[in-house]
Amino acid sequence: MSLTLTETIQQLHQVLCDYIEATYHISDPGLVKQRQELLHLPGVIHQQPYLESTPRYKTGTRYEEINLDPQVQETFLSLSKKEGDSEILIHNPPYQHQADALRKTLVEKKSLVVMTGTGSGKTECFLLPILGKLVKEACDSPKRFGDTTAVRAIILYPMNALVNDQLGRLRLLYGDPRITEKICNITGRPIRFARYTSRTLYPGVRDKIKDQVRLKPIHKYYVKHLEAAQSMEDTENKQAAERLMSELKSRGKWPAKYNLREWYGSSNARWTDNDGKFLRCLTHKMTQN
Repeated sequence: MSLTLTETIQQLHQVLCDYIEATYHISDPGLVKQRQELLHLPGVIHQQPYLESTPRYKTGTRYEEINLDPQVQETFLSLSKKEGDSEILIHNPPYQHQADALRKTLVEKKSLVVMTGTGSGKTECFLLPILGKLVKEACDSPKRFGDTTAVRAIILYPMNALVNDQLGRLRLLYGDPRITEKICNITGRPIRFARYTSRTLYPGVRDKIKDQVRLKPIHKYYVKHLEAAQSMEDTENKQAAERLMSELKSRGKWPAKYNLREWYGSSNARWTDNDGKFLRCLTHKMTQN
């Protein structure tokens, strides 16, 4: 049975009292009693809680009513429904400020600043417009989108912790099979995205010596579990690997590659040919980066 708010607060207070009494032992019964009375006085180690109710954010206009480009609208609608193994990623209708962000950026072609509370869905206010612009470019100029490597959007964060958290959001949205299939069918390649922080696996100029060191963890963890999950033998390791992969993908912690094994290549294969051209871990058609 779930605890009420009051019971939860009381439990937290009691846990802190127990910790203090266990850590700082006193043998005198009188002092023990006085300390207990002191610890239960408001203002000593706890305060009376003040609970604030936050109104629910208002829902706005449905995607069908924002006057979006037909291909962009179709993309958003597909992400707002469960299709096969793909879950609902966005809601229809979105919150009012999310709908306003889509209208301002994709329809009215304006810039905007979004200021809302924690957990209000600010991320969707820029991820969805970026997705909409990418889908429109892919549909309007498929050859240019497929053949021209370019930075089409930059997202800046003040801390690495935010970048690492948002990378999962990028993988879940831009690496969703519905998006990958749509963009690949039109342009021959999916949307590509990358993280650049101090934790980036491969900074600097690429060479085969760095490849063997820097990219080895990808095989050691991800490819290893992928091969175990795709094994023909129905073993406990296979089932464990499948569960782990499923959990990591649901959290956006699995690389958003169209074919991770093909991209990485065989562990015994050469990294470069005789002319020094790289043979493995290459961004190419139908491979997501």
